[in-house]
Amino acid sequence: MPKVKGARIGKVTKVENAHAGWKAKVEIRRLVLEALTPDRAVVFDAFAGPGLMYSEVWQHASRYVGCDEKWHRDDRCCYVADNRRVMRCTDLQPFNCFDLDAYGSPWEQALILAARRPLQPGERIGLVLTEGTSLYTRFSQVPHAMRQAAGLLPAVSLGAGRMHDDLIARALRGIARRMRGRVVKEWRAMGVSGAQMRYLGVIVEGLRTSRSDGG
Repeated sequence: MPKVKGARIGKVTKVENAHAGWKAKVEIRRLVLEALTPDRAVVFDAFAGPGLMYSEVWQHASRYVGCDEKWHRDDRCCYVADNRRVMRCTDLQPFNCFDLDAYGSPWEQALILAARRPLQPGERIGLVLTEGTSLYTRFSQVPHAMRQAAGLLPAVSLGAGRMHDDLIARALRGIARRMRGRVVKEWRAMGVSGAQMRYLGVIVEGLRTSRSDGG
C-alpha cells in the first residue's frame, strides 16, 4: 500500500500525494473499501475502462459490476453501454459502492444515483468520484449537473473558480440529502497537473428517523 500523508480536519481527511493522481486514486478507493468491509462491498464501476482500478482495488470486493462504452476482453462482469442509461434502468439497490471516475464532471451520474438509490436509516454506501470541472469553474462556468447537485440557481454567479472546493462540498452534501443521508467520512486529493483534478471518496449514511413519543 502506498504511503499517504493525511491531515484530519473535521470529517474530511486530505490526502496528499506527490505522484500525479494515480496513487491517490488507488489509496482513496482502498480507504472506501476498508470502511465498507471488503466482503460486504458490492461495487458498480460506472467508468470501468480497461480495469485498472479493478486490478488494484475492486477485485477484493465481494462483487463487482463495471460499465464502459468499449468492450474489454477480460473476465470482469461489465455492461457495454452509456452508463447513464444503465444507471437509469438497472436496479441499483444491491450495490453499496459506486465508482464515478469521470474524465470531467461526475455529477450527472451522481444525480441519477441519488434519485434511484435512497438509503435506509443507518445504511452506509461508498461513493468515489473523479472531479475535473476546475477548468470550467475558473471562468464561472459551473456545469448544470453540478449546480443542480449543489442547489444553485442557473443565474447565480459565484466567481466559482475561487471556491471550487466549496462547490464540491456543497454538491456532495446535496447528493447525500437526495439519498436521505449525510456524509460521515470523506477523503480528498488533488492532482498536480494544470487540470487540478480532485479525487474524492465519501461514506454516506442513511439518516436515522426519530421515534414518536406517543404510544
